[in-house]
Amino acid sequence: MTPTHKTLGSAGADLVCAKTVTIQPNQTALVSTGAYVPSGLPSGIALLLMIRSSIAYKRRLILSNGVGLIDSDYPDEIMAMMTNLNTEPVTLEKGERIAQLVPVQYVYGVFPVANNERSGGFGSTGE
Repeated sequence: MTPTHKTLGSAGADLVCAKTVTIQPNQTALVSTGAYVPSGLPSGIALLLMIRSSIAYKRRLILSNGVGLIDSDYPDEIMAMMTNLNTEPVTLEKGERIAQLVPVQYVYGVFPVANNERSGGFGSTGE
């Protein structure tokens, strides 16, 4: 699924839930978006993953890590790590807009670079 800007003024491109999922109260779940880092992402661009404000406000779901950082060399599906703050289960339906990707430019080369090969996400470059 391709993230989509809904208007010309939208900074974030919407991500949808790729399959229906129910998150239990106080549970954290990885929610599939079906999206991947776009091929040909320009050098020096990363993506910030942010919850849609309506999901946080109306459904009381948050991104567990606040804001996700998706590196340009991230090879796996972009997943939204969501926590349910409700006392009842919350179901996200397939196709429901849940998060946004915001492209950001960064300065490369400020810090030394370890000689690691990426092998996935969620801590894959950790030791």
